[in-house]
Amino acid sequence: MNKLFKIITIILLAAFITIQFFQPEKNNKEISENHILKKEQVPENIKLILKNACLDCHSNQTNYLWYHNIAPVSWMVNKHVVAGKDELNLSDWAKLDIFDKISALEDICQEVEHKKMPIKEYILMHKEAKLTDEQVAEICKWTEKLGLELLASIQN
Repeated sequence: MNKLFKIITIILLAAFITIQFFQPEKNNKEISENHILKKEQVPENIKLILKNACLDCHSNQTNYLWYHNIAPVSWMVNKHVVAGKDELNLSDWAKLDIFDKISALEDICQEVEHKKMPIKEYILMHKEAKLTDEQVAEICKWTEKLGLELLASIQN
């Protein structure tokens, strides 16, 4: 029994070491001119909320922590980043047409109001990402204001 335990432990350790060589590509490009923070006037309080709760998964700039480099955690993080960017990539904000921007702003407010975003797994690892009711109200007020500004710009 003791010998079997040692063999299983060695196999599991070898498998763990082997999977470390299969890491996903990092999502850490420079902030481009298409980024929402470059294209829109974002108040400082909203910038902080976006940085703490949104941009790791919804932009091309993920802030990786040390344990994000360990498989299989690295794979899970990559899966969340890819899914987040597929849904909304704030690094590509300028590439969206005005109606997609307005729709995205409405979705942002709805997602935070219904506590769907940020996802629970992210909040567990990033306590600063948990939005207070006040922060949710600030996000929704900002998204509504920006949406109205964008709508006004097409009516002129």
